[in-house]
Amino acid sequence: MIKKLILPVYLWAHRLMIKVCWNIFIHFPLDRKKVVFSNFNGGGYGDNPKFIAQEFLRRNLDWKLYWVAEGHYDLPAGLTPVRPNTVAFVWHMATAGTWIDDTRKLYYYKKRPGQFYIQTWHGGLGLKKVEKDCEEALSKEYVAFAKEDSLHTDLLLACCRWESESYREAFWYDGPILEKGIPKNDIYFEDPAPYIRKVHQHFGLPEGTRLALYAPTYRDSRKTDMYNLDYNQLLTALKKRFGGSWAVLVRMHPNVSYKDYPLTYTDRILNASPYENMQELLVASDIIISDYSGCAFDFPMIGKPGFLYAEDYEEMKRTKDYYFQLEDLPFTLALTNEQLMEQIKQFDEDDYQKKCKEFCDMLGFYDDGHASATVVDLILAKMK
Repeated sequence: MIKKLILPVYLWAHRLMIKVCWNIFIHFPLDRKKVVFSNFNGGGYGDNPKFIAQEFLRRNLDWKLYWVAEGHYDLPAGLTPVRPNTVAFVWHMATAGTWIDDTRKLYYYKKRPGQFYIQTWHGGLGLKKVEKDCEEALSKEYVAFAKEDSLHTDLLLACCRWESESYREAFWYDGPILEKGIPKNDIYFEDPAPYIRKVHQHFGLPEGTRLALYAPTYRDSRKTDMYNLDYNQLLTALKKRFGGSWAVLVRMHPNVSYKDYPLTYTDRILNASPYENMQELLVASDIIISDYSGCAFDFPMIGKPGFLYAEDYEEMKRTKDYYFQLEDLPFTLALTNEQLMEQIKQFDEDDYQKKCKEFCDMLGFYDDGHASATVVDLILAKMK
C-alpha cells in the first residue's frame, strides 16, 4: 500500500524536477559544437544515429558528442553516455546545437530557436502502415506526441523516392527531406568480408557456415506468441535447397525483450538479439526471414533472398493495413511453417532477382553509401 502511494508521488516529483531544470537550462548559451544522439530513447548503440556518430568520430572533429544510454553500452572513445530523463540529460539536450533521434520524443522537452533536430526514423521501408497512415490503431497520447515531434523536426532522411512522397502525409510533416539514403544503409556499399568474419567469430561459427537471419518486428501488444518459426525444419529446408551448413540467427526487435521469448538456443539456433549492430547481421546473412519489418526491404537492394513469415497477416491487415500488395513484392508470404518450407524449396533465384530489380526501380532508392557523410556535412554547414 505504501509503495502504491509513494510511486505516483515520486514520478510526479521527478517530472516536475525535469520540467524545472529544462526551463532553467534553456537560458544558457547553445553549444553549436555539441550533438546529442538517441536510439530508441536510451537503447543500445545502433541504428541510424550510430552511423552518423561514427562519421563524426572518423573525422576527429573538436565536437562534444553525447549518446543517450539507459544501460551500460560499449561506446567508442569520443562518445559520452548520458542517462535519459536525468538532470545531466536535460542539460545536454537544452544546450546542444543538434539532436539526432530515430524515434519520437515522447517526453517533455523544449526545443530552442537555433537548435537543429534531425529525425532519422528507424524503420525505413516496411510492409505495415505507420504513423498517420494507421492513426486509428494508435493511442491518442501517441498521436499528440507524434504531431508535436514533427512540428519541431527540422529534417527527415529518406532512402527512396517512395519514402519521400509518403513521409509528407504519414508523418504530419511539411519540412525538408534529405534524399541521400539513410546512414545505416551505407554499410551495404562496403566490403562485406570483414563483417562476415566478425559475425562468425562472435557466434563461434566455423568459417563457411551459411546464415539465415530471423528478424520479426514487434507488435503493439509486445506479444511474441506469433513467433512460431520451426527452426529445425528451417535448417533442413535450407540445406536441401541451397546446400552447405546453416545456422539461424534469431533477432528480436529492440521493443521486445528477447528474454520473454521462450526459445532454447543451440549451436545452430543462436540468440542474436543482444548483438549491437543489426546491419552487420544483415550483411553477414545469406537469407532473411521477417514479417512486417523494414529490414526485409533491405534485401532487394543488396540482392539476397528474403521470405515473409507472418501468422497474423490477416489480423495486422485489419488493424493497420499494408502499403504494398503481395504481388508488388519480390518476397513470398507464408502464414504457416509448412508454407514457408515449401516456398524455400521452390525458390527461383533468377525470378527473384528480376523481381528485386523491378521493385527497386519502382521505389527509386537514393542510397549510394554516403548518407552518413552527407548528414555530417549538413550539420557542420548548419552550425558554422
